[in-house]
Order: sequence, then C-alpha cells, then structure tokens
Amino acid sequence: MTVKAEVFSGMAARVRDIQKGTPAERMGLIPGDVILKLGKHEPIEAVEMPSVLEDLSGSNEWIVIQRDTIIFRVSPAGGAVGAILEAYPIPEEITLETDGPWMQYHSCIRPNDALLLIPDSISPIWCAVPVIAYGYFRLWQMMAATLFLYGIGYVTSPLAFGVVYASSVMILITGGPYLLRDTAFKDGFHPRGRIAIGRPGDVAKLEMVTGAMLRLNTKSK
Repeated sequence: MTVKAEVFSGMAARVRDIQKGTPAERMGLIPGDVILKLGKHEPIEAVEMPSVLEDLSGSNEWIVIQRDTIIFRVSPAGGAVGAILEAYPIPEEITLETDGPWMQYHSCIRPNDALLLIPDSISPIWCAVPVIAYGYFRLWQMMAATLFLYGIGYVTSPLAFGVVYASSVMILITGGPYLLRDTAFKDGFHPRGRIAIGRPGDVAKLEMVTGAMLRLNTKSK
C-alpha cells in the first residue's frame, strides 16, 4: 500500500464571508474555510486580485480546503466569485497522508444547519435494506414513507410485503445517487459543488464540523 503525502505551509487564504447567491456559495464554501491550494494559483493571489476567483471556472484543478481540522478538495466548476478572503499565515506545516484514491461526493447544504455528502455509487448493503440508506443519509421523510409502506404490506399479507419490499429495493437500485439527491432537495437541502475526500473516516467528521460551523455562523449574525 502506497501512502501519499501532501504538505502545505506558508500563506493561505481564509474565507471571511460569502455573498448570497454567488458562485462561491453554490460551490459550498463557508466562512472560516482556509484555502490551502487554489488550482494553479497561490491562495494569497486571490486576496490581492479577486479576479483570480473568476478564472477558476475554467480550471480542472481541485481547490484544497481546510475546514476545522478536515482537509478536502472542492471542484472549481463555476468559479468562486463572491468569497471575501483575507490573508491567513498557516501556523505550522500541515501534512495530509492518504493511502488510496480520493472519493468524490455530491455535496448538499441545508442553510444554516447541515452538510450532506452523497457518494457517486450506492453500497450494495444500502440497496438491500433501503431504510438503512435513508437513515444513514438522514433523509427522514423518505425513511418514514418507506417504513409506512412496509407496515401496510406487512398487515395485508406476506406476498404484499414482499412486493413492497422488492419495489423499494428496485427503486433505490435504479435511482441510485440521483434518487438520494432528489430526496435531499425535497428535505430542504440545496445542491453544492462536488467534493473529494482522501480519507474515508473524514466523511462523517466533515458533515459534523460543517453543521456546527453553519449553526455557529448563523448565531453570530
């Protein structure tokens, strides 16, 4: 197993504020994020020349973000205009070690409340038991509706329950991540940029940290 390491030091840029309805908001940046790498540009360049944020829309290189202690990548599609940045000297050298490919996720944010990361593919375990998938992704309305249908099928007959259960599995298999994203939007989440994470254990941590920061930013306004 090959361990890859990225080292970050020197001057970064910190997000001081995000203007509503801008590409930066749609990307998923939030106040407090530290930009460690900005494609082919140094992060400090975007502080001195905000036009750099517009140039990102044509780049294929990921933006590297540190949110609290979690480091992840964000797709630059659409640019990051609307992010109000300030210079931020990295206190000490940061080393990120990964031993596998970076996994990509569709990110969704419920304003002032939570981050939800939906992978590009659904685990077979989740497909076998749809309510587990809906519960894992905190899609409570879909989970409740599925359980309600299970209940109706159960009290009707074993055959009816089998048909309902098989149908719920097929719906999740055929819909996959698109079904989960659509359900998330109906639950009040807004689509944000694609995110890549190098360490699987950081997925849940990033969701928890982001939720805490969103709520804190709301209270401070």
